[in-house]
Amino acid sequence: MKVEESVEDGARMRQEVWDSLPRGNVFFAPTDPDRFFEGIKFDISPRQFGLRVRKHDMYCELGGPRHRYSSFFFIEVVNDAERIEDGRIEVIGPEIKDIEGQSLPFGFWIRYYGKHLTTDYLDLLTRWTYFALEEGEGWMLLNTRDTIWLRLHKKYAHKHDFKHLGQAMINLCKIQFPMVERADAKILIASEELGGAKLTKKIVDSVCIPYWERVDKQARRFSDEDVDTFYGCTICQTFAPTHVCVVAPDRPPYCGIITWIGAKVMCDLDPYGYIFAMPLGECIDPVGGEYTGVNEKIYEKSNRTYKRVVMYSSITYPQTNCGCFEAAIFYIPEVDGLGLVDRRYAGETPLGLTFSRLAGLISGGLQNHGYCGISFRTPRSKKFVRADGGWHRVVWIPKEYKETLVEYIPADMYPLIATEDDCVDPLELKEFLKRVNHPVVQLWKNGEEPQPLKIPPPNTDWDTAEEHIARERGRRLLRI
Repeated sequence: MKVEESVEDGARMRQEVWDSLPRGNVFFAPTDPDRFFEGIKFDISPRQFGLRVRKHDMYCELGGPRHRYSSFFFIEVVNDAERIEDGRIEVIGPEIKDIEGQSLPFGFWIRYYGKHLTTDYLDLLTRWTYFALEEGEGWMLLNTRDTIWLRLHKKYAHKHDFKHLGQAMINLCKIQFPMVERADAKILIASEELGGAKLTKKIVDSVCIPYWERVDKQARRFSDEDVDTFYGCTICQTFAPTHVCVVAPDRPPYCGIITWIGAKVMCDLDPYGYIFAMPLGECIDPVGGEYTGVNEKIYEKSNRTYKRVVMYSSITYPQTNCGCFEAAIFYIPEVDGLGLVDRRYAGETPLGLTFSRLAGLISGGLQNHGYCGISFRTPRSKKFVRADGGWHRVVWIPKEYKETLVEYIPADMYPLIATEDDCVDPLELKEFLKRVNHPVVQLWKNGEEPQPLKIPPPNTDWDTAEEHIARERGRRLLRI
């Protein structure tokens, strides 16, 4: 459910929760730039980015699916300097040396203050804070916000403790972004004695989600028509060498870490970094969202591998897939419809695949026609899969994910979209769609038999005639 807060009430409430957390061990990180990384034993290097830690190599695990993604990584911009004791890091719960072999829910709550800091800089602060883990020796980091998942490799565990991890997080951000004047952190390792996942979930619901909703609302001030430039991101090319993410006001990146506003700020500050401008050029297809300038940049930045991207399609020339996506769209040939699945859902989809299995098949920088990674926030856009028929093409979503999208799914479509409680088997899904008279049934021959599209293999082009059929089906559904 969407939750909104006033700025003053939200700040006061967050401070009350901050003060009410169980007491932990307090450590003061150096605040002198010459001593920022004093005592840190692990390396921080781009060579570490994208590390995957398998279960048999794991020293410990924090968050992730075992705890139904009830953990959080929360970064807050604080307007009152007096609220922050600079360099203060409090570790609540056990230290790394005490949790070998364990899997625990957790929360990292990082606060920054600067006279000129606003939430427009939040994406940048998040990205640089994450680098302590993404580029920290031995850590695996997947996802963001409240779907965060960490593992530490047993080979490097002896170099780590939480207090120095907190030091690395806040001081990396300070040294990269001098607008940060003060920073503090609370690292909560939620053992059963402290309340476990119930405690972290309570903080997510009462503190994190209202703050994120307000920030996301600010990001939605812009639509794609309001700008002449999108932004590209290639940070995931360390493990997906041809992947290029297009960041637009109506199309957040798969990882969910940044918005168009955040990408613009990052590009303005560092125009030669992994975030770069994509002038739109000529609009080839206003319904699908295809632009000459975006295509040119995609071709250049994908090592001359891909020539086209249709922004609002998951079927014809979707964006390439990295591996960090929070959710995914998939084509179901048995009903000529689309399904959605998110990381929290552990069951099978109508494809007979779990999310993790599907993600493994379509990630790595490939352009998979009919299969596209998305952020949790992508379905909030009015342009969501517009080239494919929008919500009229969506036929299946896990129940829990569907409930989070209730305000964005058209009211007349909500009861027509199946969940795992209705069916998972594609033949049963077909009967369900006929019974509820889902709009996708109008694409079927005589309203009885679906006619699956001839989806081309990954990294290949559509047959011109078949692409025309795919586009016409989407436009037909838009007219319903």
